[in-house]
Amino acid sequence: METTFQAIIFDRDGVLTYFDMEPAIVYLEAIVQLPIEEIERRWWQWRDPVEAPTDLVEEQALFNGFWTMLAASLQLSPEQTDQLYRFDYTSVMRAYPDARTAMLEAHRQGLRIGVLSNFELASIDASLQAAGLADLVDVAVAAPVIGVAKPHPDAYLAVARALDVAPGHCLFLDDELSWVEGARAVGMRAYHVDRDRKENDLSQNTICNLSIVPQLLSLSRNRTL
Repeated sequence: METTFQAIIFDRDGVLTYFDMEPAIVYLEAIVQLPIEEIERRWWQWRDPVEAPTDLVEEQALFNGFWTMLAASLQLSPEQTDQLYRFDYTSVMRAYPDARTAMLEAHRQGLRIGVLSNFELASIDASLQAAGLADLVDVAVAAPVIGVAKPHPDAYLAVARALDVAPGHCLFLDDELSWVEGARAVGMRAYHVDRDRKENDLSQNTICNLSIVPQLLSLSRNRTL
């Protein structure tokens, strides 16, 4: 029996986007006079007992709480503290060069396009907008918002329902093997995206970038996958 894809679902980080950390490092280190590694250590130390935000209001409160704590511990001035409040992590989101092309081809072929991310923040729509991809996304789902994360079956089923496409008609792409296996468990055709590889290995369901997406879509029309 042939499988015809009606939707394609991407993970965000490592598949569609990456963080360009250099601007963040320059901005934050100039304010707090700490290396980015120390800022990250303090973030996770402060963040660990705090639950992930489920909406944008909670997310802003999360960031503001951390910046307030950091500013107080470093005795920063009100002006420096205000600079921290103004930092927007989505400003360093970048799309991989092949991401938009692959999404455009899927759109051209009439597929619904979804994004399913385990990222701990709720602002998935804003992040995709910042990366220049939001206009091509029909449904974006963040784990903290729906209350379940990959590889739990309900995470995949949630995005499939939002797309109004049966799991068996979804193509799923992720850079985490366990999350790829989770997609397969609910009936999706799934590929591991390993951007460190030099070549695709379709026999192992592994691809090195998104330039092969048109070929994957054509395979669904021509033979059983």
